[in-house]
Amino acid sequence: MKKLSRKALILTFALAIVALLFTGLFFIRDRLFTGGNDEANYTYKVVVESKNLTSIYIDSISTAKSSEEYSENFIEIKEGTEILGYTISKDQSFSKYIQLTGPNGVDVLTKKSKQVITHHAYTMMLTGDIIEKTNTATNEVAYEIVNARITYNRIPFVLLSNQNSVCLRNNNSTKEKIINYNDFINALKDVEKRSEMISW
Repeated sequence: MKKLSRKALILTFALAIVALLFTGLFFIRDRLFTGGNDEANYTYKVVVESKNLTSIYIDSISTAKSSEEYSENFIEIKEGTEILGYTISKDQSFSKYIQLTGPNGVDVLTKKSKQVITHHAYTMMLTGDIIEKTNTATNEVAYEIVNARITYNRIPFVLLSNQNSVCLRNNNSTKEKIINYNDFINALKDVEKRSEMISW
């Protein structure tokens, strides 16, 4: 049998290495270009759609604290938070830029009372969907907030002299009521109570 020359041996060896490389690339191409075969695939289902999810109180702004700048205000949802019966599976953050202005020191709560507004209370509401993500390989289920948007309200009030109570007006600026300051703030942090506090 005729021996291969040195050049032929080198060429054969090089071709074998190239063939091995192409074979290897064929088997691992998914890992190289799509992140690997072990990357999870998910199915998705909307379990809550276009609902008020959470509300927060930002601050009460007096004339002295009034700002001409817009500030970024956040609603933070921590992993493990339960919303409408679903436990959110990861930390999520949403923000809105708001100009936090105080009263002008002249406007009154209602014409009847003629009490000068002392503060504006700011509160934000997060509205959106909750999706259920199911890992098709492990059947692990996770819940996330998507399609979210933030709205906010500015509520004029009079901080009474005892500092423990506030006087609010109704939507028509015709009636007023006095409530405990802490109860007022806590209501703005509650989705259901917030609407009653803002609209009456």
